Amino acid sequence: MKNTYLTLIFVALFGLISQGQGLENFANFPGTGNTYQDGTFPGQDGSTWSFFQCRGDMTITAPTPCLGKARTPSAEITSGTIQNGCGTLSFDYMQAFSTNVSLDVYVNGLLVGNVTSNGETGIVKNSGSITVNTPGAFTFDFKQNSASAGQVSIDNITWTGYSSAPLPEPTNYPTSFTATTVPYRINLSWVDATGAQLPTAYIVLASSQNNIAAPVDGVPVVNDPNLADGTGAMNVLQGSQGCFFENLPSNTPYFFKIFPYTNSGVNINYKTDGTAPAATITTPNTVTLSNQNFSSYSLAPWVAYNVVGAQVWMIDSIHGVGGSPCAKMSGYAGGNFENEDWLISPPMNFSLYINESMTFQSAYKYAGPALEVMISNDYNGTGDPTLYNWTPLTATWSAGNWLWTPSGNINLSGVNGSAVYVGFRYMSNTTEGSTWELDDIVITGDVPVGIANPEEALAPQVFPNPASDKVALNYGDNQQKEIRILSLLGSQVFGTTTNANSCSVDVSAFAKGVYFVRTFYPESGKNVVTKLIVR
Repeated sequence: MKNTYLTLIFVALFGLISQGQGLENFANFPGTGNTYQDGTFPGQDGSTWSFFQCRGDMTITAPTPCLGKARTPSAEITSGTIQNGCGTLSFDYMQAFSTNVSLDVYVNGLLVGNVTSNGETGIVKNSGSITVNTPGAFTFDFKQNSASAGQVSIDNITWTGYSSAPLPEPTNYPTSFTATTVPYRINLSWVDATGAQLPTAYIVLASSQNNIAAPVDGVPVVNDPNLADGTGAMNVLQGSQGCFFENLPSNTPYFFKIFPYTNSGVNINYKTDGTAPAATITTPNTVTLSNQNFSSYSLAPWVAYNVVGAQVWMIDSIHGVGGSPCAKMSGYAGGNFENEDWLISPPMNFSLYINESMTFQSAYKYAGPALEVMISNDYNGTGDPTLYNWTPLTATWSAGNWLWTPSGNINLSGVNGSAVYVGFRYMSNTTEGSTWELDDIVITGDVPVGIANPEEALAPQVFPNPASDKVALNYGDNQQKEIRILSLLGSQVFGTTTNANSCSVDVSAFAKGVYFVRTFYPESGKNVVTKLIVR
């Protein structure tokens, strides 16, 4: 069937091919079943194509490669070296299963396109014409955008030859270039440039110093998302309007500039006249409150608590993210059994921080009740967790079939206390017992502006907290103390000096939000900082 289709395509496009158009419809792709494989095959362009972690049973017009999701190594298809340049590129693709598609397209290692499909399982779509404008020898690389990108079938790749007339530089810069930050990551956004000549793409340059130089025409800048050496760069297509840098250190300033460009390779043409949009931001002063990747082959310092059933949380030594250890819980042991089992963090002092958040990764298989994640500030740390108050948290969970899935950033800042616990609750019954795995659990908080290295000793009990009317600060001592309540920006909203062992504060006129009770003991020189939430 594919050969017949190829003949029709060849006849229909003969004139175009004779003018420098290429075609690859994977007639020689060897995969047929549902097993993910690596291999090579001869392409119709004469080069040797390579594929990694692809299956062959989800076809557009057979044979068709289907790139897997969350595979190791990442699923991709690459061409050999093709001659005579590439002007534009297009191809068919299809979302193979329920997970949404995000597929990146590279030419000579530079990102030239990204295609998506959201909730369109089994529907064949076309990428549209992707501008490449690369002269001479080139390679294609179709690669999964991330570990969460869904399985995608690709077929019927066509491309035109390189045009000898490079585009002029873009007319205008993008606007509204903005940097925002969350722990260990900076997000950049902008509004695409307009004008007579639109950009092909943008280069975003990053540095830990205010020393960014403009790029030079004819010299492409390769992607460098790692800012460990103090500099970085990202090529971003027109229309994407955003990118990010992650795994960044805390409390570190970074500088960014964005330059639009047309063409690629030796003909790349940057707009550098005038003033390029710039942004600067400092990463939060983030503290890691708990970091558990189970690399010690132990659940500790997290604790397993068995409420019902004989099965318990345990370590799986090889099936974690990237083949690492992970935590595992299953209610199946030769049959399904009723279970309730908790995996609980060590206590964390949320009174000293703001913007507390959590991320983790999960994977599971087999039918059964969903895993839950919850938070408590009244759990005693050792007893039956079901006897205490736990607030459910919203997370993104694995879709099953052992797919490791990031939870997304989970906001914990609405909870306060000097002993806060996070717990995962597993349930199973006599008819269903799924197996769940957890890995890379990270809980962080930010040190507030103007408060560095706060003393935890002598911290008052703040009740109620959160509060909306009056708050009691109970110290339990009669030392002289200076009490100040500060906003997140460090401005004082209340102050007093007292020897009393308690103090009542009316917060009904305070704006809703997070505050800090800062107590200074003149005799010892110690500072005590406690978080207060006003609702």
